[in-house]
Amino acid sequence: MEPVVDQLSFAAAKDVSYPLPVYAVLRAETPPALDGWLESDSWRGAHWIETFLSVETAQPADKPTAVALLWDDQYLYVGFKCREPRLGYLHANAVEAHEVWLDDAVEIYLKSVVPGIESVDTAVNTIGMVCPAFKVISDPGWGTYQFQTPGGVRAAIRCTGDGWQAEIAFPFGEQQLPTPRAGDLWRGNLCRNDRLGFTWSYWALGQSPGYTYSDDKLFPFLRFSTDAATPPPPRVHRPARPRKARFALRGMMYDTSRGSLIYTPQYWIDKLPLLREFDYNAVIMYFENHLRYPSHPAFAPEGSWTLDELHLLQDAAAHYGIDIIPAQTSLGHCPGILTHPKYAELAEEGSDSYQFCPAHPGTMPMLTDIFNDLCAASQSPYVSINADESAYLGFCPRCREEYAGWTKGQIFRQHILKLYEVIQAHGKRMMMWDDMLWLYPEAVEGLPRDIILLDWHYSLHRRYPSVDVWRACGFDVVACPGMYWVDNAFWLADYGAERGAMGMINTLWEDHSLPLGSRWQHLLATSWAAHAPAPDNLDTWFADAGMQLFGPAGARLGHSLAAQDNVKRNGYGNTVPSSLEVAIARQIREEAEKLLNDSSVPEATRGLLEEFVYAQRLLTLQAEATRWQAGSEHNPTERHRILAQAEILRAEGLARWQRQCTVVSQQPAFFERYTAIEKALGAGNSVGAPASRPMPLK
Repeated sequence: MEPVVDQLSFAAAKDVSYPLPVYAVLRAETPPALDGWLESDSWRGAHWIETFLSVETAQPADKPTAVALLWDDQYLYVGFKCREPRLGYLHANAVEAHEVWLDDAVEIYLKSVVPGIESVDTAVNTIGMVCPAFKVISDPGWGTYQFQTPGGVRAAIRCTGDGWQAEIAFPFGEQQLPTPRAGDLWRGNLCRNDRLGFTWSYWALGQSPGYTYSDDKLFPFLRFSTDAATPPPPRVHRPARPRKARFALRGMMYDTSRGSLIYTPQYWIDKLPLLREFDYNAVIMYFENHLRYPSHPAFAPEGSWTLDELHLLQDAAAHYGIDIIPAQTSLGHCPGILTHPKYAELAEEGSDSYQFCPAHPGTMPMLTDIFNDLCAASQSPYVSINADESAYLGFCPRCREEYAGWTKGQIFRQHILKLYEVIQAHGKRMMMWDDMLWLYPEAVEGLPRDIILLDWHYSLHRRYPSVDVWRACGFDVVACPGMYWVDNAFWLADYGAERGAMGMINTLWEDHSLPLGSRWQHLLATSWAAHAPAPDNLDTWFADAGMQLFGPAGARLGHSLAAQDNVKRNGYGNTVPSSLEVAIARQIREEAEKLLNDSSVPEATRGLLEEFVYAQRLLTLQAEATRWQAGSEHNPTERHRILAQAEILRAEGLARWQRQCTVVSQQPAFFERYTAIEKALGAGNSVGAPASRPMPLK
């Protein structure tokens, strides 16, 4: 096989006095897939050039880029791999085709053999828009561009956690490109327009290329080789799976109340084998008003869990070594209780029925009753009183009189101590969220040190000093990230493990309309973080996670989710998703749908994948509807498509809800995203739940 690049002097190149490099374009024995992944055998055997030079410095560009070319009888193929740590900031704003040249893009320059056309140049942006252009010489001798339609030029884009990549096919016989024969020489340049980094770069063939960005007089040579692109032997990659636990408690917390879905106990029983496979040994079930207590049944709506059902789930979970820990709100986050007429008088003034008044003579007896019920029925050695975000303290006349001269921290501490006595009397160990102690540090003095603090942080920090403080105070700490970024779980778990934290519980709050499987990557990140330090490369971790759950084909879904994670970590956080964000959402949905049709996906995880596909279809439609609403041109065809697909999905979602959920009053939360879609599209009540009554149960 001929070398990737050789040096050749060119007598035919009349205006070039020095040799220019030659790139060997290998033949593709089998056409590439043209799906953007660049994983076909031909690409694995192609000559990849991995050095790109900056136009301004003539030094390697800061962001790595790689490119390769292939050919067969019909097409010239070009593949790009563009490293980009900040996908969320990329320019992908083109509306008209010629605007692609103003976006972050890859650019292909091919010198023309047609008189009057200097070169055939093509730009492809990060969402796959294509714009060819003919560079022509016109009076008074300046080069001008004549933009063309893409014709048969095909482009596929895929985004990953490391950046984006393009797979492009140029048909011979179009765009003034002749059909080559083996041995023919073309001339061309391969470039990257990094608008975000203000860098224009081009591939470097040899030590001193002797050419620059778009000067067609100096383009290097492309030799159409007779050699086939022969891939190296495939590497068998088996994702590493750490097994040694770093924490005594490890698992997740699920919010049953705040705009979430309270699944039946059977739903959770069916999930237990998978959670055990993740080596979870704890699931905290967060309740506000959706657990019915014998002493106070009135505030729990129809379909709420009973203590017998909680006991049923705890029994089943115990066979898998999993502790179902009940968590009942006891101060703030209690509107579901305090809006009930029977308990309205217990609300703190000014809290809009959000928080109990600790001084009301009926508050502590009522809480004592329900915690006695809970402790007596629950098999778990732990009970959480929650007690987070409860700053409405000392507002009402009763509190001002009862706690005259007290600080808010002192009021809070007394409330906690009373509940502690109730729970300790049952031989249980109390858990609570830590944020109010951080807000009112005087409350820490006098608190029993066997209280377990649930230390929650949902932001991306490398340091979480509250863990140090609570450990220094003598408390056991459970590190509690949120299922928003996997990095949050990795980093907080690392910090907690280094300081002897008791556990790591990943929290899932207010998961409107979305089933548990929509967060499979976070479920697996929880398992990883509970057993091993943060991975070195997130894109690799996501790909490995996809393979671990869904087999080898799951890597592409993992890469796609890594791209979305990249955008969320490094994007603007706009309320209207960008065109690139929508493209990535569609990519995730497409890859998940392919997996769902793949018979090699293990049955044990297929249910999780089905939930994920449903969720991604819904999230993608919502993103498309939001972007349609914000657009300057409201395409009626696009609107109709979104509405039609939402209507079909709504029927599927309703059937899912009827199988898995029982609390009728939660249906508005379930239909919340459908309502948002119809609102964005100005569609009345076509895809949301009926406003006046809940959907019928089976």
